[in-house]
Amino acid sequence: MNPVETPATLPRLEPGSIERTQLLARLSEARHKPCVLILGPAGSGKTTLALQWRAQALAYGHDFAWMTVVPGDDAQAMLDALFAALDRVDPEIAREAHFIYNRDGELRSPDPIAIAVLRGLMRRSRALVLLIDDYQNVSDARAHTLLQTWLDFAPPHFHLVLVSRSVPPLSLSRLRDKDAVMELGFADLRFALDEVRAFAHSRHMGSPDRDARRLHDITDGWIAGLQLVALDIQRQPERLGRAVPVQNPHDFTAYFNREVLSQLDLRELDAMTCLAAARGFNLALVRDLLGDEQGPALLERMRREHLFLMPMDGMERQGWFRFHPLFRDLLLERLERMPDAQRRQTHSVLSQWFGRRKHLREAVHHGVASGDLEQAADWLDRWARELFLNGELQRLVRAVSELPRAILRERGSLLLWLGWSQLCYRQFAACHDSLAALKDRMRGNDPEARAHWSLLAFSLALQEDDIPTAQALLPAMQAMRQGSDAVLIGGRRNLLSWLFTHEGDFEQARKVMQGAVPSREDGSPLLDSPFGALMSQALRGFALMHSCDMRQAEPALRDALADAERALGPYCEAACNAAGFLSAVLYEVNDIDGLHPLLEPRFDAIERVTLPDALITAAVVRCRLRRLEGNPLEALEGLDRLEELAQRRGLDRALGFALIERLRTDLHMGQMATAWQTLHALQALARRHAGNAAPASRRAVGLAAYGTALVAVAEHDDRGALAALEPVCGPDDAAWLRRDRASVHGLRALLWARLGQHELAMNQMASVLRDAQRQGMVRSLLDLGPEWLALALRWAQETPDADPVLVFYVERLQAQAALFRPEAPPSLAPLKESLSEREHEILRALANAMSNKRIAQALGVSPETVKWHLKNVYGKLGVTGRDDAVARARDLGLVGQG
Repeated sequence: MNPVETPATLPRLEPGSIERTQLLARLSEARHKPCVLILGPAGSGKTTLALQWRAQALAYGHDFAWMTVVPGDDAQAMLDALFAALDRVDPEIAREAHFIYNRDGELRSPDPIAIAVLRGLMRRSRALVLLIDDYQNVSDARAHTLLQTWLDFAPPHFHLVLVSRSVPPLSLSRLRDKDAVMELGFADLRFALDEVRAFAHSRHMGSPDRDARRLHDITDGWIAGLQLVALDIQRQPERLGRAVPVQNPHDFTAYFNREVLSQLDLRELDAMTCLAAARGFNLALVRDLLGDEQGPALLERMRREHLFLMPMDGMERQGWFRFHPLFRDLLLERLERMPDAQRRQTHSVLSQWFGRRKHLREAVHHGVASGDLEQAADWLDRWARELFLNGELQRLVRAVSELPRAILRERGSLLLWLGWSQLCYRQFAACHDSLAALKDRMRGNDPEARAHWSLLAFSLALQEDDIPTAQALLPAMQAMRQGSDAVLIGGRRNLLSWLFTHEGDFEQARKVMQGAVPSREDGSPLLDSPFGALMSQALRGFALMHSCDMRQAEPALRDALADAERALGPYCEAACNAAGFLSAVLYEVNDIDGLHPLLEPRFDAIERVTLPDALITAAVVRCRLRRLEGNPLEALEGLDRLEELAQRRGLDRALGFALIERLRTDLHMGQMATAWQTLHALQALARRHAGNAAPASRRAVGLAAYGTALVAVAEHDDRGALAALEPVCGPDDAAWLRRDRASVHGLRALLWARLGQHELAMNQMASVLRDAQRQGMVRSLLDLGPEWLALALRWAQETPDADPVLVFYVERLQAQAALFRPEAPPSLAPLKESLSEREHEILRALANAMSNKRIAQALGVSPETVKWHLKNVYGKLGVTGRDDAVARARDLGLVGQG
């Protein structure tokens, strides 16, 4: 396999560039170091050296990704460029990170993105160099944090090269102590005398042997100075002997104003000044802005005479260019001094040009700069729907951010898409504000506007578990006239199915899903977005899973996951939802080995982008899996995260599930005092919902009753346990839906048997086995424990007319119980790799039973960083979770005995 490079992202190496032989030799020696810094002022040859080194790195078999940070770029723009660079090497490196970023709204923390990229890098074996040029333009602290995380945790085959005018604000002391950083400064970058001689020879500047010393003195080896002097001497050879020294950027500005701009006629200078308003331009843009005659001629002259024109990163194959940053700064200063009418006209032309080509942010930016706010808003109106349906939320929100709020609130259509973006980013309060503003703007008999408003309001209510509001909107949803609008067709279908599933009306949930796949305006099927066909597939499987039809749910969800991965990748919204729902099915059918590859690679994405149901399901399954594997502390850590999320979003349903799983984990660990505290919290939640008929409220009441019974069982109060279950085990036990009935009624059978009520126990056992066998359930019964399994076997042996199918089912349960056994603790062998100081701190915190959140607060890092440290600690100790890590650390004497 040949080395991969990203030619579409690279500046071109100018013809006649002088090879920096000595510097390249030093870089070659440093090619295994994780970090290389190339530092120097503008025009010092940093980029040219980097390009020469790229060719060398490719020869060594390294893959190479290149990106440039443009002045004015925010963290989002930088991430766009970063993902594009990595994608051209291997789209799998940043696939998960890109999806998390596009659904992360305000990009509050860069750590999830940084760690997602690290996971992508870990899956590769080939060496990769990521070079970031013009790093001094990074002004967002989150970008520095992202790179710091990579430097701290990067695998050995990843190498980061930063090309910058200033020292990056990164902590490199640890790498320097390890001699893991290569640094080249301005003094290193200056041309030596022999390199100046080679430069003079390549540019035919007088007699290189005779004039090299003079050129070196004039420029002090500063490469931009050499280029300026060369440009001047090529026009007027006699000026070599009296050229003014040009040795730094300040000299550059003065020299350029005096010696270069003065050589251009006013018409050309004005044209270049107008071009500088755009970050980049191609021939088509130049024609529109400057005319068919002047535009192409000026572009050709700038290319021919090297008038500080540079190929634009990622676009030069399409003929895109930009000005040298120093030159553009001068031109932008001149643009600000232009007559107001001329400046506005320039921005107006640029807005039209970019808008027609769907460069939405640039179109809106230039529209606002031109003073034509209506035109800027029109571009958003034209493209917002397409961006949203493509899942390109970041592009949409960033374009909206360019528009003043006053004009935004005057456009109902823009408020609608802003509201949908806010909903996807879980900015519920802001979404409520947008809905209120939209409602105020709805005029007269506009059924389409009302339909879109209802759809957004209905979706927000479901996201917030506000079922009464959803039910109040249900008539409008059912009577909605959809026409051919893919948003209304797909949105109504998916949201109604979700509500009916929650209410236990599974037949209606499946029925509403019938019909053709919604299509876009161009006739292509709508796959992406919450309204798409892929999400519909996931929700069909969700309805089957919720109805406890595991036999049909498993193939339906496997197909939904495979289709979503094939169409949009493993971390798309539909794939994450399907994976979350499928995890419950795999756990229920006892496919424990299938859970790790399903959940672990995408769990961070599941936490950020899925429906509440998929998140709750995946989090609960993960907790049960950790407990089953003998890692209850790891289970509790996951529940901490679920509780925090539930409280932040106001999701009592999620809180109820987190509390019942915490209670079961407390009892598993024999922590009765803690179990009582958890039970009190669960009962307080139930009291808040007492008397409410909504499914979420009835579920809270049911969970508290079940938790009370579990604590009573742990305290050997079997009669108290039965009494606790009685109120929720009557004819109307819909509070449990179908998935919980097996556990609840199975426990009742066991309690009756303990109390000597044999006939009641056997009748209940027959009912439980009949329902569970038909539905394909396994784990709900196995989790009741060996005593329950023994009772089931007794039923099979003692019931004369027992259904042979149910007898076989009992035998199968016995066999399934033996399939999964937690691995034995590893033998006491020496560590393969010593722990770092920070990893020792993490391990001591684990021994003190601190949660990830508390560890993060104590160490001043993010929870995602703590998770990454833990992954490394577990790997070095040869364990899979907190409990084993603490035990092994104590055996090795790394922490105290507690």
